[in-house]
Amino acid sequence: MPNSVKRNITLFLTGKLTAVLGSSIYGFAIGLFILEETGSSLNFSITLLVSVLPRIVLAPIAGTLSDRWDRKKIIIISDFACSIWLLFIFIIFTSFYQQIWLLFLATFILSSLNTFYSTAVTSAIPNMVGLEYIQKAMSLNQAAVSISTILGPVLGGVLFGFTSISTFMVLNIIAFTISGIASIFINYQLFAKEKEETKQKNFIAEFKIGFAYVKQEAFIKNLIFLAVFLNFWFAIFPVALPYLVLTIRGMESYQLGIIEGAFSIGMLVMSVILAQIREIKNKKRSVFGGLFGLSSMLILLGIPNLPGLSELSNTFYFPFLIILVILLSAFIMIINMPVMVLLQKNTPDNYRGRVMSLVETGATCMTPLGFIVFGFLLESLPVWLLLLICGGSIIIIALHSLKNKQFMHQLNRTINDDYIAAEG
Repeated sequence: MPNSVKRNITLFLTGKLTAVLGSSIYGFAIGLFILEETGSSLNFSITLLVSVLPRIVLAPIAGTLSDRWDRKKIIIISDFACSIWLLFIFIIFTSFYQQIWLLFLATFILSSLNTFYSTAVTSAIPNMVGLEYIQKAMSLNQAAVSISTILGPVLGGVLFGFTSISTFMVLNIIAFTISGIASIFINYQLFAKEKEETKQKNFIAEFKIGFAYVKQEAFIKNLIFLAVFLNFWFAIFPVALPYLVLTIRGMESYQLGIIEGAFSIGMLVMSVILAQIREIKNKKRSVFGGLFGLSSMLILLGIPNLPGLSELSNTFYFPFLIILVILLSAFIMIINMPVMVLLQKNTPDNYRGRVMSLVETGATCMTPLGFIVFGFLLESLPVWLLLLICGGSIIIIALHSLKNKQFMHQLNRTINDDYIAAEG
């Protein structure tokens, strides 16, 4: 690997790990603080909602902006804007108003700024490391996120017991600042080709052009539809797991924490493995094999509630659920990584921000609806049946995609184009 690429990746991971870990610790502490102060699960849900909504609503706008502006400037401005905004909230919260709505507002703005940051970063990765090292960079990026997801709640829980919420704000301010400084020294144009001139078009026109490009690209369009339905059915997992573990099986809360933590561990392990491989060769087998594996894990998660098997001890089901969750998250990586690599390598640089943001929007827009629907259904249907329905639906979607001649033709063409470009 060239030294220039190593330098970029090292700086990138330093900034990303610092920022995501700081945000993870802060987000965990904010949730605990709101629950402790209000005793309301509704207020806690509002915190989750205001952190998710900006990603759904603003991602297409952020993608368009990423294709029009210098991505490095967007990344640096977003980092320092988060730092300055949180400093402002810190001053107001500690000196004037200690109101919960202020924390909701802080979370909403931080999530909005992070949407622009993450879109610009994702779009800039090919230019930062080159086509040859996209999978390595994206795998290491996911590894940094997974480490932060594991350590964030642990460190947040430890610190929360003997420090104030303002301390968490200061830690996150420092984290965003470090990330911004690291980004200053990254060469985001190391492998960039000259963009087509688009300044004569206004923002709205560019926004519409992005939609038109996705609409005419059958592979991307079908991929977004696939992501919409997959993420709706997968929304059963974060809703059903706590209900299964705590309410039905009667396990301890720390056991739920370990089982949920296993999800990030699976992501981390698979990210490290994929980072050692230059690129997955058989992408089609990886994607569809991962889909069948994912659906199988969802179905097997219902076994602790299955009539005839529910009498088995939690001593057996606790490690059983840990293993299933680790495998489930590993299958997600096996699905996502080749798809993201294909998108990155086969999307022109001047469209990449809009394409990646629209794919992300499609992947997340149905998740809130899934939370509501499955949360309601869990009150009247057994968990094992819902997990069977959702896992079976994903299998049906995978089989339908395999039989969709247009989608498979476009997938094969995209993979072939990728090989031709690599050989060239």
